[in-house]
Amino acid sequence: MTPGLIAMLIGVFGVPGALLWGGHRLRRRSARWRAVFWGTLIGYAVGVCAALVASMVPVEAWSAEDRVRGLLGYWSLVICSIIGALIALGADWSTLKRQENTRKLPRNG
Repeated sequence: MTPGLIAMLIGVFGVPGALLWGGHRLRRRSARWRAVFWGTLIGYAVGVCAALVASMVPVEAWSAEDRVRGLLGYWSLVICSIIGALIALGADWSTLKRQENTRKLPRNG
């Protein structure tokens, strides 16, 4: 198996599985966890769009040394997910902490 194929399989099966696991009881998680979850999900959606566009390019337009199509087709799902999570980690945590404190409402009965 090539590294590109392994990356594509991780992107197709591993990242959605991690998102399913990470989204379980999301409302009870910290603000940082929620931010990383949503950042990863948005990054994954961007990666899916990039992979779909790359897969719709006609075969006649490909060349033997076409690196962009391989990058978009095989690696975009994983790379965009990681970039989305890193952007979410770089968010302003003081704002997120204030939002988390204002969400804590008393529960009825």
